[in-house]
Amino acid sequence: MSQFSAALLRNALGLLRALFASPRGRHVRRRSTRVRRYAAHPGPAVRPLPPAAPRLAEPREVFPADDLPLVRPYYTAHEQSRVQAAATARLQRWAAPRIPEPRIAEGDLLASDPPPVTFDDLAEAVRRWQAQQEHKQTAGVGA
Repeated sequence: MSQFSAALLRNALGLLRALFASPRGRHVRRRSTRVRRYAAHPGPAVRPLPPAAPRLAEPREVFPADDLPLVRPYYTAHEQSRVQAAATARLQRWAAPRIPEPRIAEGDLLASDPPPVTFDDLAEAVRRWQAQQEHKQTAGVGA
């Protein structure tokens, strides 16, 4: 037991030494020993003003605003067709049924015969089934 307590004390003392010792290796953070003096504040920076933009010459002709179309006709036609297509799509989404129609099951896909649809088909299926049952009974009696 004394071996374990000695090992425990040795590890604890090693931890305390590591905590209080100066750091070594790549974990050392070096600080500069030289004191750097701060430079004096230079004051507000003086920037030269940008040169003035050149003035445009007056137009040689004056056009009345009513004579000039503000938008090209092909752009207007494109915008109208785009709006019309969006409105048509919105109307189709609105008019579409919200709940889909229920699908009618097609019956057992693994069955050899399709399921009966009318009363006559049902009667025919029952007659076939009864004939099979009678055939099984007569085959079982003779054996």
